Amino acid sequence: MRDGYTGTGIWIRIRHRFGTRMTEWLMAMHTICLGYVLLLPGRTFDQPAWTGFRELFRDEDVLGWSMVLLGLVRLGGLVINGARADVTPHIRQVSAGIGCLIWVGISYCYASSGVIDAWLAIYPLFAVGELVNINRAAHDQGEARNGTGG
Repeated sequence: MRDGYTGTGIWIRIRHRFGTRMTEWLMAMHTICLGYVLLLPGRTFDQPAWTGFRELFRDEDVLGWSMVLLGLVRLGGLVINGARADVTPHIRQVSAGIGCLIWVGISYCYASSGVIDAWLAIYPLFAVGELVNINRAAHDQGEARNGTGG
């Protein structure tokens, strides 16, 4: 039995679901980009605002590769979720939960450096945004369970 979502229909479904999940896609891309910045040749952890990161992670390449990998896995989960006829909100809930931990951890590391900078207006709000993403995925799970989603 065909559900009308084969071939190019998969991309129609992804595009249809993209709008409500745009913040999840953006957070995945931001995770990848921040990881990439840490992998650039300059020593980011040597800057004063990154003292907390240096104390917690010691090696910025490990953190950089971890963030790139987590961001790519999240993107993969979003593609799978968007392509399936039945939504898979668990993937999104776990991804947003990990994302929330990432942004809380980054906020903590910056705060522990004692340097007040633009991070204060960015990363804590990313953590709150991930809580919203968790809530949206949980709402989708409820709709899928009760037969009103799809």
